[in-house]
Amino acid sequence: MAASEILVLSTVATKADAENLGRMLVEKKAVACVNIVPDIGSIFLWKSNVLEEKEVLLIMKSTLDRYSDIESLIKAHHSYDVPEIIAVPIMKGAHEYLSWIREVTEKTA
Repeated sequence: MAASEILVLSTVATKADAENLGRMLVEKKAVACVNIVPDIGSIFLWKSNVLEEKEVLLIMKSTLDRYSDIESLIKAHHSYDVPEIIAVPIMKGAHEYLSWIREVTEKTA
């Protein structure tokens, strides 16, 4: 059985961007929790140039059922042309914590 809980990773340009995006995703119950990791260094290839930027990382906990909502919301409210949006399954975790993620993000009719 595939894990229903996921971690979604995304980077933004500023801490304010991270706080705004994270708050919106939690308020819409698309994610149960967002960790904000400030001041990470990123090296990447963009339009044939190697760039180095300071960014802020968001680590979001949710479920696979909510992934499309998360992706749509991030794309609609992100300042980057091509935002990082990567989901990975949570293979194991404390039962109570994983249940809380499912409960918080459960879609209502």
